[in-house]
Amino acid sequence: MKEAFVFTAFCSFCFVLVIANPLTKDPDLSCTVDTSCDKSDYDVTDLKISFSPNPPQKGRNLTIIASGTVNRQIAGGKIKVTAKYGFITVLNQSYDVCDFAKKMGKECPIPAGPLSGSKTVMVPDKIPGGTYLVSIEGTDQGGKNMICANIKCNA
Repeated sequence: MKEAFVFTAFCSFCFVLVIANPLTKDPDLSCTVDTSCDKSDYDVTDLKISFSPNPPQKGRNLTIIASGTVNRQIAGGKIKVTAKYGFITVLNQSYDVCDFAKKMGKECPIPAGPLSGSKTVMVPDKIPGGTYLVSIEGTDQGGKNMICANIKCNA
């Protein structure tokens, strides 16, 4: 199997950051992924992100599965993550692709070809009700569009 898709772990990291604040409300979760911003000239295309179980269940493990096609070798770049809880921005951060890959036990350059992987995280027992939006946009080492996805979760 080829090297795991580094962006899978990144998406799970964002998801946990957004919902990791336990509060007293006891909501149900539902999440949708929109990759309509996935353009044919991006470095990563055919991006698919899914959850198991779907919908996620509070107090249980959630496996986030991602797959896509890397059209050109990625030797670096930046990924910007914006996470909002309703109208409140809870995360607005940029990450170096290779630094993040290294933290996940992977190396740059990320080779061209089909890649997939998964990451399991724990969903907190108590999360605040409302809408969570996570926007992920990335550019490669040359500033070219690399990856794009929007995740919306309702609790």
